[in-house]
Amino acid sequence: MSILTNPLYRPLFEILKSARNGIVYGGKLRFSHALVINLLYRSGPMLPRLKSVLEATKNHAEVLAAFAIIYKTCILILRQDNFLGEKNIGLIKFISGCFGSWIVYSQHFPIFHSGITHQITLYCFSRVVIALGKIILDNYLSCQQPKFRNSHGDLIKYRDLNNQQQKKLKNIIYNKSWKYFAVIVWGFVMFIYHFQPQYLQSSLRHSMAYIYDVELDNWSNWRDFLGLF
Repeated sequence: MSILTNPLYRPLFEILKSARNGIVYGGKLRFSHALVINLLYRSGPMLPRLKSVLEATKNHAEVLAAFAIIYKTCILILRQDNFLGEKNIGLIKFISGCFGSWIVYSQHFPIFHSGITHQITLYCFSRVVIALGKIILDNYLSCQQPKFRNSHGDLIKYRDLNNQQQKKLKNIIYNKSWKYFAVIVWGFVMFIYHFQPQYLQSSLRHSMAYIYDVELDNWSNWRDFLGLF
């Protein structure tokens, strides 16, 4: 039996595998993003710009790998019988996520790149809000059993709908809620950008200035207007 297939070392290799995957995913994601941003929107010598791309890639990979190591290690420790045990796996993952975030994402420790941890956390926040909305909706439909009108105009309870009808109904509600969510978010974004732009994230603020503050630009010919050099 090799060390890789030995059950005794399985938890350790799971931690290392998660860290490896975090490095690969973070590297691929940040490299492509940083490369495009540097090539399209920044000027200057090419070598410093490429160094900036590699630095951003390294920082992103470090963040994902570090969180993976801490998270998986906490799970390994807390699921032991001396702590919370196997029966509390949901609580264990919540605590592990909080502890890993306290070390990596909360910026309590000046170890990891604050801009990257900020971006990742905001990205996750939007997904958490949408997921929680769907969870609340599903529980409401299952517990309250509201009535809906079918194609014939008859009232029918949620539990009396077949699986396809329930899925279709949920998709309709999801789509409508997303429309209102998008309207409110972008309304607030443009409102805050107009009155107090300094409170928005720097990358968002800069991209909005580039796209929307065109009244500040001057151009005398088509070359200037199209940004051709």
